[in-house]
Amino acid sequence: MNCNVGRTPEGIQLLTIGEQEPKGICGTGSAIMCTEDGSRLLSAFQGSVRLVDLDSAEAVTEVQEEGVVLSSLSNTGAFLVTCQRPGKAEDGSPAKNLKGWGRGEGRVWDLATGACVFSHAAKQVNKDSWPLLHWTSDDQAFMHVVTNTVHVYGRSDGFSAYRKVTIKGIGGLALSPVPFGAVTTNTTPQQPQPLPLLAAFLPEVKGSPAGAGIYALEGAGAVLVPEPQPLVRKSFFRSQGAKLMWNSRGSACLVLSYADFDATNQSYYGEQKLHYLPADPARSDEAVTVPLPKEGPVHDVQWSPTGDYFITVAGFMPAKVTLFNAACKPVYDLGSGPYNLVRWNPFGRFFAIAGFGNLPGDIVFYDKKTSGTCKQMGAVRSPAVSAEWSPDGRLLLTATTAPRLRVDNNIKVFTYHGEERLHQRFETLLEARWRPAPRGAFQDRPQSPERLEAVAKGGEAVVAAPTKPSYVPPHLRAAGVSSVAPNPRFNLARDEDDKPGKIKTGSGRSALPPGAEFVAAGNGKAASKNAKRRARKKGGAAGGSDDPEGDGAVEGDEAAEGPSPSGAPAALAAEQAAAAVASTSLQGSQHSAVSQSAGEMDEEARQKRIRALQKKQRQIQELKDKISAQGDKALTPEQREKLASEKAILDELASLGA
Repeated sequence: MNCNVGRTPEGIQLLTIGEQEPKGICGTGSAIMCTEDGSRLLSAFQGSVRLVDLDSAEAVTEVQEEGVVLSSLSNTGAFLVTCQRPGKAEDGSPAKNLKGWGRGEGRVWDLATGACVFSHAAKQVNKDSWPLLHWTSDDQAFMHVVTNTVHVYGRSDGFSAYRKVTIKGIGGLALSPVPFGAVTTNTTPQQPQPLPLLAAFLPEVKGSPAGAGIYALEGAGAVLVPEPQPLVRKSFFRSQGAKLMWNSRGSACLVLSYADFDATNQSYYGEQKLHYLPADPARSDEAVTVPLPKEGPVHDVQWSPTGDYFITVAGFMPAKVTLFNAACKPVYDLGSGPYNLVRWNPFGRFFAIAGFGNLPGDIVFYDKKTSGTCKQMGAVRSPAVSAEWSPDGRLLLTATTAPRLRVDNNIKVFTYHGEERLHQRFETLLEARWRPAPRGAFQDRPQSPERLEAVAKGGEAVVAAPTKPSYVPPHLRAAGVSSVAPNPRFNLARDEDDKPGKIKTGSGRSALPPGAEFVAAGNGKAASKNAKRRARKKGGAAGGSDDPEGDGAVEGDEAAEGPSPSGAPAALAAEQAAAAVASTSLQGSQHSAVSQSAGEMDEEARQKRIRALQKKQRQIQELKDKISAQGDKALTPEQREKLASEKAILDELASLGA
């Protein structure tokens, strides 16, 4: 049974698909937190924190605690961590407080008994740094960061003492889900599993770069290492903080570093970079900055629940979506579009990419095959704020909530191929989530055979996202024009040059920085200018500052050589030699392109050649406009040569089908 838990100003409600009215669970509380099996709900009230049974809506355990503002559950749900508002110390002096930052007392409660097992006075607690305690996967230990040190508390002694691990400059940490190389996680309080690996973020200090490292906390004989050395480390600049994300296998960690200020002045929202750290020290040389295919911010990145792939949504709009394997190799290009969010279903089979917030709300559903190929299952448009897959992996919940949006608050549920199953409106909705299910309650299932058969027969087409009518300017509306054909080369939502598909490896070319393009020898503007410069030197020219292309550009080497005497024979010889080189290069490239267009050229190379020829055609048209304005005496020999090649360019475009 799929149920949604929604939080409104009136209270927390349980909404079951197929039922009209929500079921009230409890009064107004804090953010929704459910136990791992979905049987109980944690809700903070004034003066207490209650554990409520979701079926009977009755309180099972109640912890008396005043002024709780932050709370969280341990990984297994056995312990509750709470933090109070800043208050006064015992001597009556006011605690330090600055806009919610100050002293707060954190406590750990055993939910089985309702007793406090650990308390600590913490400074500078806020939502960005919460939770302060990092639990191992079996809840047998937790870690707490202080200055240059990590304190490790164990459950065996009731969390009464800690052991120190020194990591200088540590600013944040994340524990791997399982210890590196672990096969099983079946443990008991008497025989806890080894401590997991620790990923730490190290901020910039006195001009030294920031960085992230992976540390092993235990050595031979399961002895805690007091000052461990990083197994893998990656340094990077321009970073104020980082989000550390382990995969479910504990074999790799992604580090999303961010800065509030973009040094390149290209983004108002700061700067983000994504880095990859393998857990195996034998692969430490593979710690790299993830080679994203497009410049711009990193909108979202998510590991598959199986830990074998991750998806990035990055780049200036339209953002580029790419599937990487666990070794940080790009395997599938999902194209570009108005997207800023990606969500995997619990089994890592289906995923959805969406564009929420100030984007139109397009949602596209994909089925990831074992080979890494991704097949689109459907699409829909639903503006929202959040998205989450159901525990059975078949339904996607989207929610429009306050205070992000004050109007049209609602919950929608879609199938994995985009069919709407539920639409529930609210006056004010603060949060919406799926009710968790016990582990093993659902099994991974592919697309239903009935739907695959219907699609194959054409009886059920893929659900397509609706499109808005094109904008018509007011002066054309008055003339009775109802639609205007859009410019196919101008689209802020999608890049028409994108060709989604499997990314080929082993092409023989080295990786280039983002935004750079590979230029073959003898082709391109830069290569042409270099050829002309070498021809002038070979002809004995003393150099000059005039521009052979007529576009105002001046080569660095030419400017350094100084001006040449007017009317020098060497300069004339250099111009003739440059013209001969340019003509030979043009004829050679045309001959090569014609031979390829006869059957040896693939579609990608054909489109690239067409774009290059169209660019030359535009340059020729600019030269014709220049002749009309200034006469043909203003042209250089190279420009005359380019004009003479117009017929050959048109013939080649016709042969390529352009």
